Amino acid sequence: MRSLRLIVPAVFMSAAVIAAGAPAGAANTPTPHSEWWLSSWGIDKIWPITQGNGVTVAVLDTGVNARLPDLAGSVLPGGDMTGAGTDGRTDTDTQKGGHGTAMAALIVSKGRSTGVLGVAPQARVLPVTVGNGTATAEDFHVRIAKGIRFAVDHGAKVISISQAFPASGYPESCPTDILDSVEYAARHDVVIAAATGDDGGAGNPAQAPASCPGVLAVGAVNADTRPWQLTQQVPFTAVAGPGGTVGWVGKDGKPGRTGSGTSQATALTAGGLALVRAANPSMTAREVVQRAMATALDSGTPGRDDQTGYGAFRIHRAMDLSFAVPRTAPNPPYERLDRVMGQQAPSAPSSTPATSGQAEKKKSGGGVPVGPIVGVVVFVLVIGLAVAVGVARRQRPDGGSPGDRTPDAEQDAAPQSFGRPDRRDPGGH
Repeated sequence: MRSLRLIVPAVFMSAAVIAAGAPAGAANTPTPHSEWWLSSWGIDKIWPITQGNGVTVAVLDTGVNARLPDLAGSVLPGGDMTGAGTDGRTDTDTQKGGHGTAMAALIVSKGRSTGVLGVAPQARVLPVTVGNGTATAEDFHVRIAKGIRFAVDHGAKVISISQAFPASGYPESCPTDILDSVEYAARHDVVIAAATGDDGGAGNPAQAPASCPGVLAVGAVNADTRPWQLTQQVPFTAVAGPGGTVGWVGKDGKPGRTGSGTSQATALTAGGLALVRAANPSMTAREVVQRAMATALDSGTPGRDDQTGYGAFRIHRAMDLSFAVPRTAPNPPYERLDRVMGQQAPSAPSSTPATSGQAEKKKSGGGVPVGPIVGVVVFVLVIGLAVAVGVARRQRPDGGSPGDRTPDAEQDAAPQSFGRPDRRDPGGH
């Protein structure tokens, strides 16, 4: 394994949360790195509708350090598929400083200590340990299969998997046990998002579970919405999430390490899917996935492409039913699953178009009523970011780490809105 040289911005200045609608207990000082995706997603317009209340996101990874102030109260007792006997609330990563904790923070961090905010800070994370960075591919796919079922049985509505292993040798590029578990999740109305991988410059092998039918395969884009250089180029990519120059919080609670990858893109997309499900509790998993693709912002090569799929995931458009999506809109993940399982695709339930203000506000996982959320204003200022310099390494069976695949000469660009120019979008006219 080759070592990583982290991106070091020349000057740090980033998201300052300055209004009363910020997550309870959030730090009111600037974060030590840029959370450009909050601005691009127009999160200040989304959080008054929902912050993920009532939705559980399972994170299948190395476990999560639930003792960190940023994550306190946001991490449920989970499970351990490795046989170590933990409840998932300990990060067992021995390789890169806390991959599972980093992914959980991108989803639900309240920023109490670091100022780093998750995309869905009122959601809950269900940690499911599937490895510590050293498992064989054979062990790993068994753990992933068990982990998906565990997550479904313990109330997850979204499953985030920022892990991958080679799968080209399997039928449908998916081990049978994982395929069975994905089908189990589909029958129980659970969305699975998984990273396509970071080998876009080295052969682009199919990697499971993203390669499996029924899974929303997530690539990565930079702040300018262009494809991140090493995002995998594979025919099953569905959408892309923010993955270029994305900071993280390690299991030691220290922020500021910055890198790029489909791991981060998947966790952030999973957090966005939690917001969609919280705002639309009657929307099925099948419909959520269909809307995520149909409302994406075209990125890279015009039309659907193998790097970013249908484009950059746009939370607001997927959430807001006034952005109409035909029942016949493409849904490749579920179409593949239906074909493989020999099932007839059920009709998507009808949804009554509603403005974002009509979205239901739900209770948190702990049953605490959530009152009206007043305005959140998030300012993102990116100053003097240096050229990202990293050393690519081959992905191990247990998946990559935040920032472990930063290509040479990756340039930081001014963040672009994922929503404009429609007037219904955050920042639209």
